[in-house]
Amino acid sequence: MQGTQQAFRKAAFIKHCYILLFCICISCSYAHAAGFQDSDTIKVTLRVNKMSLKQVLRLIEKQTGLTFAISSSIVENAKDISIQVQHQPLKDVLRQIFTPGQYAWEIRNKQIIIYPSSQSPSLQGTPNRPISTEPEKFYVSGVVSDGERPLPGVSIREKGTHNGVSTSENGRYRLQVTNGQAVLSLSLIGYETQVIPLKERHNVDALLQGDTKILNDLVIIGYGIQNKANITGSITKIEGRRLKSRPVTNVIAALQGTAPGLLVTRNNGQPGKEGFNIQIRGLSSVNNSDPLILVDGAPGSIALMNPNDIESVSVLKDAAAASIYGPLAASGVVLVTTKRGKPGPVSVEYNSLFGVEKPINLPERMHSWQAAALQNEALQNAGRPAAWSPREIAMMQDPTINFTPKTDGSGNYNYYDDINPIKNVTRNNSTTSTYNVSARGGTTDHQFLLSLGQFSRQGLFNIGSDNTSRTNLQLNINNRLSEVLSLETSIQYAKSRTQSPGWRVDGHKGILNYLYQQPGNVPVYVPGTNQYTAGYNGYALLKDAGKRDEQTSFADAVFTLKAENLLKGLTLKTVYSPQLNNYYDGLGKKTIDFYEASGLINSVNNPNSLKRGRLLEVQHSLQLLADYDLPAGKKNSVHILGGYAFESHYQHQKITAATDVSPSELAQLTFNNPERYFSYHFKGAGTLSSLFTRINYNYNDRYLLEANLVAAKLLFNSSEIPELNRQHLFPSFSAGWRLNNEKWFASAFPFFDEFKLRASWGMVGSYNWRTNLNDFNYYDQLHHPNVYPITSYTDFDRYIPGNNNWETITTANGGLDMAFFKGRLNINADYFVKHNPRMQIATQELMTELLIAPVFYSAAMRSWGWELNLGWRDNRGSFSYWVNANLFDDQNKIEHSNGNAPWLPGNNHGLDGLPYNAILGYKSDGYFQNNNEVSNHAYQGINTAAGDLRYTDVNHDGSINSGNATKADHGDLVYLGSSQPRYSYGFDAGFSWKGLDFSVFLQGIGQRKVLVQGKYSMPFVQDWQQPWEIHQDSWRPDNPDAAFPRLYAGYNQNLASSSFWVMNAAYIRLKNLQLGYTFHFAQNRPLIKSIRIYFSGQDLWEVNKMKIKYYDPEQATSNGYQYPFFRSFTLGLNATF
Repeated sequence: MQGTQQAFRKAAFIKHCYILLFCICISCSYAHAAGFQDSDTIKVTLRVNKMSLKQVLRLIEKQTGLTFAISSSIVENAKDISIQVQHQPLKDVLRQIFTPGQYAWEIRNKQIIIYPSSQSPSLQGTPNRPISTEPEKFYVSGVVSDGERPLPGVSIREKGTHNGVSTSENGRYRLQVTNGQAVLSLSLIGYETQVIPLKERHNVDALLQGDTKILNDLVIIGYGIQNKANITGSITKIEGRRLKSRPVTNVIAALQGTAPGLLVTRNNGQPGKEGFNIQIRGLSSVNNSDPLILVDGAPGSIALMNPNDIESVSVLKDAAAASIYGPLAASGVVLVTTKRGKPGPVSVEYNSLFGVEKPINLPERMHSWQAAALQNEALQNAGRPAAWSPREIAMMQDPTINFTPKTDGSGNYNYYDDINPIKNVTRNNSTTSTYNVSARGGTTDHQFLLSLGQFSRQGLFNIGSDNTSRTNLQLNINNRLSEVLSLETSIQYAKSRTQSPGWRVDGHKGILNYLYQQPGNVPVYVPGTNQYTAGYNGYALLKDAGKRDEQTSFADAVFTLKAENLLKGLTLKTVYSPQLNNYYDGLGKKTIDFYEASGLINSVNNPNSLKRGRLLEVQHSLQLLADYDLPAGKKNSVHILGGYAFESHYQHQKITAATDVSPSELAQLTFNNPERYFSYHFKGAGTLSSLFTRINYNYNDRYLLEANLVAAKLLFNSSEIPELNRQHLFPSFSAGWRLNNEKWFASAFPFFDEFKLRASWGMVGSYNWRTNLNDFNYYDQLHHPNVYPITSYTDFDRYIPGNNNWETITTANGGLDMAFFKGRLNINADYFVKHNPRMQIATQELMTELLIAPVFYSAAMRSWGWELNLGWRDNRGSFSYWVNANLFDDQNKIEHSNGNAPWLPGNNHGLDGLPYNAILGYKSDGYFQNNNEVSNHAYQGINTAAGDLRYTDVNHDGSINSGNATKADHGDLVYLGSSQPRYSYGFDAGFSWKGLDFSVFLQGIGQRKVLVQGKYSMPFVQDWQQPWEIHQDSWRPDNPDAAFPRLYAGYNQNLASSSFWVMNAAYIRLKNLQLGYTFHFAQNRPLIKSIRIYFSGQDLWEVNKMKIKYYDPEQATSNGYQYPFFRSFTLGLNATF
């Protein structure tokens, strides 16, 4: 079956490739005319105010697909430019930029050559040298790149002469210079000029470093784009190149550690079920900490995206940056921008990854005879007789004896096997693969990008179903409809499928639980049969308990119609996005019988059952936007944004279930007899609308002010929020001061390229309205009233307090942005405080059979923290390198709570005066070394003895207990820390040199506490729970400083929540390492421009201080039965055609 499915997947992928190639062929003929346009037919639109010549030329390059060949001295000495043109011929635009009579230009081979009117332009590949001089015939050639791809249109000039050429489409050049001691100057708009002495070399490859000021100049913000230098809110931009070429399941995994304040966690490594979670600056509310995610300006899904399709990600972190989205932005906003087409011939890029993965930290099982000896010890400590005689333990060590008949006449067996249940069912190496093909190109007025991707990954288990796969399609089209109208279209489609066992894999009573702890002396099958042995048989559950099939189909489109310069400075924009998400979950549970030799003992999943669930979500969003640049004089700049946003959301969930299904129905997850199943539905719908405005004021690029105001209204079926409270205003204000543009500051501190102070305050809302739509449910077919007792329509009502309202979070932020050494060194720092005065918490009051626990505002949360980002980027000749580091910390505290949450040992939520996720427990100060110490200590329990944990009597009442479990009286419980991560950091560095590139990325957490529950970490809590290798180091009189307390069969006080079981989950992990080499091909090979071959490794190494090495510090759960993470070793190929 699996082979057939793989064949179908391959066939489908091949089919998609044919479709893609067909589209490319059509697009090639569509875009071919781009190379024959002149300055009359090429149209340009510019709306700039006091922008440098370098920036203006870069904007023209993006619109036209042409590159500029121009002397760096002209660019550096040019004054700032202000120009307003709409769809004007290129030649007219150039006349406004370059003074006629002083400069001239020509367009040749897709290059705009700018030169003084008194000189002649250089022909590509032909040196322009003074006629009066007869130079030596010294030729130099090479390739110019940016470390990832060749650069066309680079101006290469011999210093001190007018001699020069421009690089071809594949970055190659050939130039005749005066002699071997000549010096070359290489320049390209958007890159730093580089000067290279020849030193008699005939071959010189060069690497241009992107001009940081230019490349990072524009940042995507709420409902627009803004110059980075003028941003007053806290925003971090992540380039898409940092996310690609990594063997990760989805984009969320690639974002981990890339930006300060952006915290990404994962629960386990199961393919398709990793449980990724995103937080921006920690918790804002205990009810909803998920950020708002927008893709190309409309609500979207990032989890199913292809990392290769992403151009950039902007993270809006403070209220000033995010408040424009009002009630949805309390936890921050993530803005994803996908790649788009560019003018020019069609370029095709192919990227593939294939690798193997190895599980991390699987528990080491002991031999069966070793486990038997420890079990005898545990039983003895509990005052019970031994389970195994010395003879039986010796038999376990004899490979010729696996079982013997019991002497009680039952015909059953005693088992003496030595089996490692984990190794029997797990792969040594799993595989993962990624394939992506994309094409882009077009004319000045029409561009496209088409991308197709396929991802697949195997899981840990070598039997049963354990895999995931995803297919992605991205189509982006830009169309210039007229001189004032343009239309941008983005279409995204993703389909994922995850197959897993029909029995729960992780957690308590999961398959991993049984594999990690089931007895190793018992075989899988009763000897001589194919019947499963009785007991906790993880192999049987994995192989025959059934299967689960989860499929998600996601499709959305974003249509952006823009009208520019209807009036001078006015732009109108309409953004409409329909979205469809269809989730299917099929779960078939097959009966498994367990036997002794004498016959059937028990069964699970009896009878066979089948459940199929479908969730349909339909969403529509509409935005009407107006941007206006208000004329305000030379030194003043005023920008006004006004708009209306509407969003509707509909959910329909249907679950169908049946019992006594046939084996064929289980295999296909289908129902053959509709008379034997029942189904029920959940439906919900809602809308959210808002009016908003933003005003930006800029005085002489020194003083920056911004104000936002959002009026939002919520309408939907649920009555959680009363009608009168469903509308709210959300204001925010921010200011910035660019001291580097003050004359006195520039004179006193000339080494600063940028020095900006920022401050902001704002209010945002928190209500996850999309997940609170299910206002009613009903059952439409009920044919098994004995199994399903509900036989009529049932409406689950809610108690609604009259004072319910939005959760509103206020945020204050202060920041500093600095740049030194011509933008090579950048430092950004922020400090923030958030306050949620009316946070919803659930109470236990008014609970009846048909009444859900009410929710109302009864607590406040305050959180605060800081973040720091440092980056250095430089190049020396053809060697380019970079180093980036970020660090973030946040804390929170429940300020007051009028609920009745008890103070109990373990993980607690919402306790007054403590952080959310607070850990309470007893303070352990070692082991009792003898019974005299037990007698002289506070009473801990009747079974306390030497080798047990010793707890501190905090309240000195002579007994260890939790008192009345209240804030006023919680006995000897103490606060042991919080499971919320602190001091999260990321570090990446790399270099490129003559086609060779290397990068390393590390990520970690500086402080975090994890409570490992003792009952999941000690063996023999139940007799069948087997020990791991580490349990050899348990307390005995001759091992007083052991890693674990004495072994004990059953429950005792050692399992209580205490400081002993609170582990330091700080870690540093090598998230990614890449090493690659790029081959650039000559211009006479038109089919291929470059090939990059690379190695990419993920999660290759880590250091942590977890007491139990089988627990991963990234996993947030308190038990060790979690699906392990993997180390990934992949080889990749990237080819550009």
